[in-house]
Formats: sequence, C-alpha cells, structure tokens
Amino acid sequence: MERWLGNLLARQFEGRHSKAQAKNVTKQPVESHFDLELRASVMHDILDMMPQGVKQNKSRVILSHLSEAFRYRKANIPWKVPGMPAPIENMILRYFKAKADRWTNIAHYNRERIKRGGTVDKTVVTKNLGRLTRLWLKAEEERQHNYLKDGPYVSAEEAVAIYTTTVHWLESRKFTPIPFPPLSYKHDTKLLILALERLKEGLGLQIRLNSAAREELGLIEQAYDNPPKL
Repeated sequence: MERWLGNLLARQFEGRHSKAQAKNVTKQPVESHFDLELRASVMHDILDMMPQGVKQNKSRVILSHLSEAFRYRKANIPWKVPGMPAPIENMILRYFKAKADRWTNIAHYNRERIKRGGTVDKTVVTKNLGRLTRLWLKAEEERQHNYLKDGPYVSAEEAVAIYTTTVHWLESRKFTPIPFPPLSYKHDTKLLILALERLKEGLGLQIRLNSAAREELGLIEQAYDNPPKL
C-alpha cells in the first residue's frame, strides 16, 4: 500500500516517464530462446549421429520423443520407449535433464522474486505456484518410494519404546480420551438434512438424469421423509 501510494503521488506531481524507462526482457522470450537453442543442439547431434538417408525422417521422431519425455517428467510418470537405441535414449535424457534443471531453477528463482516483493506478473505467480506444486509432489512421491524400498526407518524396539513413552506421558498428564458422539446426538438430523440438500442441489443442476441418478434422487427424497430411520 505504501509503495502504491508513493507511485500515485509521484505520477500526480511529476507525471509519467514511460519513454525514459528501459524495456525489460520478458520471461517468455528468454525461455523460448533457450528452447530454440536446445532444439538446435539436439538437431545438431542428430545430424552428426544419423546416416545421410534417414536424417530428416528420424529427427522429427526424436524431437517428438524429447517433448514427450519432458511432459512425462512434469506429470511425474516414468518415461521409457521400448526398442529405442541406447545412444539416442542417452542423448534424449541428457537434453531432457538440461531442460528440466532450467525449468526447476526458473521456478525457484521466480519464487525468490515473489518473496522479495518485486514486481511480478500475475500469470508468472500462478504458473510458479503450479511448478512448485509439481516439484513438491515429485519429491514427496520419491520420498515415499524410497521409504517403501529402504524403510521402515524405525525398528520394532524403537516403536515400542516410543509408544510406551507416549502412554506414560499421557498418564502423567491425567489425559482423558474424548468420547465418541452418542447415538442420540441432538444435531445429527440437522446435519443429515444439510447433507441431503447439498446432494439434491448437485443432482438438480443436471438437465437429464440417468437411471442411477434418478435412483439416487429417490433415495434422497426417502431420506427427507424419514430421517430417523437412517
């Protein structure tokens, strides 16, 4: 708010100085330039590797595999093409790793800009959130996979000791367990009616109901008429 008011007062008394400002290079041309350089490097390696007669036909296939590998990486799906020659697969993985590292570094760099309070486009903020979410999910899935492969990291004796210590600590604090709600809970009918209304609203938005939806709507009407029997 302070920065916004300062800019407003400066524009009010000093006017705009749009021509005096240098134009910044936006994020999209920078990344596009890198993608073009990466594509040119891949094409150069393909032309050096392939025989003269099959260069053009195979180069497009390899570039499509490179794009597919990066999409698989963003979706956190293992990428493997059966029957692909090892040199071509190693080349794709090498350029794929270079693009993935740059993708990750840009995500962390933009997050640091956002944390510092710099001027960042709203689209960049939205994309950065999606990128960091993908990276977190990838790291979490890798952690769970390593746990299933190498874990559990706590032995049986350590687990028993932790459980015993927790029980003794709760007993020393005179802990009383929270009871389960009784069957004669006075608000259960109100909660049931609210849930039924939510379900009925969802079905009411549909123009045509199939047999399963009509059966579900009939059960909802029956629950409206006889809520205690449920």
